[in-house]
Amino acid sequence: MKNHFNAQRFGQLFRKHSAEYLNQYLLSTGVLIGVMMLIMGFIAYISGPPLNARMQDIFFMLFLFGAGFIFTSTIFSNLGNKNQAIAALSLPASHFEKYLVGWVYSFIIFLIVFTASFYLVTALVVSLDEWYGQEKEILNVFSPDQQGLKTYIIYAFIHAVAIWGAIFFTKIQFIKTAFLFFLGLGIMAVLNFQILKTLFTQDLKMAMPFADVFLQADKEMYSLELPQQQQQLIILVPIILAFFFWTTAYVRIKEKQI
Repeated sequence: MKNHFNAQRFGQLFRKHSAEYLNQYLLSTGVLIGVMMLIMGFIAYISGPPLNARMQDIFFMLFLFGAGFIFTSTIFSNLGNKNQAIAALSLPASHFEKYLVGWVYSFIIFLIVFTASFYLVTALVVSLDEWYGQEKEILNVFSPDQQGLKTYIIYAFIHAVAIWGAIFFTKIQFIKTAFLFFLGLGIMAVLNFQILKTLFTQDLKMAMPFADVFLQADKEMYSLELPQQQQQLIILVPIILAFFFWTTAYVRIKEKQI
């Protein structure tokens, strides 16, 4: 269609998608809450120290990245079924509108629902945990230190890769996308380590991409880090990569409709 976006047409398409998949999404939300409650509750029960904000932050990242990747990689699963794909691609809506519905659900709505669900589970676990007279802590993902913002930015990159795989592959999208994702991370980590190893004369112990470099010299461990201003610029890398994968995913869905 020549008109890429029409608000009324997009609204109708969004309502249609919601009516068809709302029960499935609600059930998935219930499963997510149950899994988080089970894991966080079990860790809080068997561990001595209470589930403090630092541990909550770790759980927040792991659950967000894992659940987000799984959900996003299945958001366009109907394109992998021939009959469903024909019905979906023949809807009277533009390429961009169909792509935008999946993007809004898997990115914006998912982030809102996940954050609310995580806080619900965290509040319940913290209230039931034994703090031994300490002040109870609940993670603030919107704190001024912007750590929560960085987590959301990293998720944007993970989401972009997952939605690209959901559109690019027609079968077992999650497995194929996850395999390529971790393979790419592994290759990048090895190349990064080997390149830095040739640059430093000292014994290089650890060097992850976009992170501090750890060296050993005269039996002493040293860490090298970028200046604060350059560290802030590094956060642009996942943002740029996210827009790249989002764009290529949109181009791919256009090809499926030609």
